[in-house]
Amino acid sequence: MESSFYYALGHDIRRKIIKIIGDNDYTSFTYLKKELGVSTGTIYHHLETLSELIKQKEDKKYYLKDLGVYAYKSLKDNIEIIKFPKRVFKSPILKKLMVLTSKRFISFNKKDRIYTILISVVIIILGTIFSYLNGFNSFLLFFIDTNQDNLLLLNQILINLSFILNFFAFFIIVESISRIFYKKNESILNFLISFALIQFPMVIYLILHFIFEYASLITINIFNFIDKILMIIFQVWSLWLLSYSLSVKKGIKIENCLIISLLLHYSGFTIILLTII
Repeated sequence: MESSFYYALGHDIRRKIIKIIGDNDYTSFTYLKKELGVSTGTIYHHLETLSELIKQKEDKKYYLKDLGVYAYKSLKDNIEIIKFPKRVFKSPILKKLMVLTSKRFISFNKKDRIYTILISVVIIILGTIFSYLNGFNSFLLFFIDTNQDNLLLLNQILINLSFILNFFAFFIIVESISRIFYKKNESILNFLISFALIQFPMVIYLILHFIFEYASLITINIFNFIDKILMIIFQVWSLWLLSYSLSVKKGIKIENCLIISLLLHYSGFTIILLTII
């Protein structure tokens, strides 16, 4: 019951549902749809999640159960902020990865919203600039070295903008997987706002690679090897950020999030390998 209570209050839409019912003593599905402004499937999903806190009577109206009343009173007493138990991972590897996670800006609040947007824009701009300087074409978390000398002007422009195009394509793929396989339709805008943070490690790699290229170190075997190792390390970091973002924004179990991330990465690698062959 305690778990149901905290889980219910851990999502903005579920908190709104509880507030609406508590303020009016009951509510109808039609009124919820009008007030929340989200899809029918999303509302049904959250109503099902709130089954320990609310009930639907014969009149088809939704009422608060005892635990729901307690949740409503808690929301009224702590209208600005409610502290929830922190997500704790048992795996030592995941615990270490949490140190490298921008928790504040992935699960941002209203106060940090503008900062998250600014950080995301900076990441996209830097990624675009250094992809161009390195002559790279972006594909998911991979970079393909391209020779732009013999390309048409339009193709050169598309390659120079590949980081931005890849960002939106990557987001659409992940969002589609969440919707199709896990029925998670909520938080699309917030997910998009913080999605660029997933590419942050890859931007660091682009900068380091440019330094190696500029200093003519990439032609030295040892530095070429280090460059490849760095790319793998930063890809792993990005995959973790993707998994954590999915878990926070979409409410998918972290194990499933890791599976999604790894399958996407493996698929991207396979497509590139087949293209080269």
